Amino acid sequence: MNIDKIRLFLLCIAWSTAIINVIFGQSALVLANAGVLSLSFFFVLTFSHLKKESITIIIILVVVAFFLLDQFPSFEDFLSAGRFTLVFAALLPTMTLVRSASLKVKSVKNSQDLLRNLPTSISTSGFQIASHFFGSVINTGTFSILSAALPENSDKNYRKTIAEACLRGMNTSATWSPFFVAFAVGQAFIDTTNSWIAMACGILVGILFNFVSLPVFANGSTLNKIKYSLACLSPVFPLLTLIMLSVLSVSVFFDFTALSAVVLVMPVLIVIYLLFNLKNFYEIYSNTKSWLLNSSDDITVICIAMLVGYLISRSNSINDYILLLESAFFPSWSLLALTPLIITVFSFMGIHPVITSTIALSLLTTAQTDIHPALLMQAHLVGWAAGTMSSVASLSVLTCSNLFQVESRKLAFGPNLLTAVIFSLSSGVLLSFVNSLIY
Repeated sequence: MNIDKIRLFLLCIAWSTAIINVIFGQSALVLANAGVLSLSFFFVLTFSHLKKESITIIIILVVVAFFLLDQFPSFEDFLSAGRFTLVFAALLPTMTLVRSASLKVKSVKNSQDLLRNLPTSISTSGFQIASHFFGSVINTGTFSILSAALPENSDKNYRKTIAEACLRGMNTSATWSPFFVAFAVGQAFIDTTNSWIAMACGILVGILFNFVSLPVFANGSTLNKIKYSLACLSPVFPLLTLIMLSVLSVSVFFDFTALSAVVLVMPVLIVIYLLFNLKNFYEIYSNTKSWLLNSSDDITVICIAMLVGYLISRSNSINDYILLLESAFFPSWSLLALTPLIITVFSFMGIHPVITSTIALSLLTTAQTDIHPALLMQAHLVGWAAGTMSSVASLSVLTCSNLFQVESRKLAFGPNLLTAVIFSLSSGVLLSFVNSLIY
């Protein structure tokens, strides 16, 4: 048995125990602890396979932990943090499975055909809108679907324009979709009720962003052109609606977080799909297996970031930083207004939002500030969306670059750079204004 098979086996154990932990909680403590140990061994075997960027992020996280923790955590502290982190280890494998299955769904292929046949004059709006809706469920898997919908004779400029549109559409769906890691990170610090309020705010922010950006980038999009673009989604709209309603229903009915609901619901829906489409089983299995190993970096970074965030939020030394924050001359409205921009700018510098968001949420949710939790959650989501839209180190940009065959630096330092800055700053100001009406 080679190392990759062992890593895959360990990850699957962690994935399975995460689902058991979500369902049974404290009554399955032994299995949850076994999952934590399995995940730890996965990290050990994966470390030598990590990219330099991922190692850099982990080093930064360790340095942050060194300064913010008052003492070295005990073994029980690590176990507790590990149990908290387990569900994050299950999210990315779940989304990988969803991505693999989506490529075989007939309605998805029908939407691809409609996008492929869009007139050039409205293709930008069509791809941006499609990526926003696809991205809300399958995240970066969107780029696999939409890049395959490009006409075969597309030139470099056309591919770049469509790739930029897909990045704008997909990444801004992070402002409201519970299927993103960003939402899961936010729910680690914000309660469930305020998270759902933030989701409602995010839907409005997403609509507003597309309403403003489409006329700018899509050669004067009119309402009729947007309607024509939306028609491309008609084959998949019932499926996307079913998925969203299933996740929301399970979350509300069983009082689960959105993350827990996604991890539970999506595998069940895919099993139901496979019962009626057994011929697709092997291809979905093979793609999932392959992509799981390729996503080891993301799984490791996200899990370690959440582990560090959990330990920091329960450290006594964080109180010193909170007192410093409370004694500073920064009014609450400015902290809320600048949070999305700060996360975005650090992302441009190559520092993943999982670091800045974890630190910002740890501090701002613990400090006595007049910031509504739902608006803070939304500020974090906007910063994550804008930061990953145009960062040369962003998985979204790198994936899009590879599939659309456009240099990553051209995507990162193109028009989306200014778009991300304006989006994060204007959204922060808007959220701060709304917050001022509440407090």
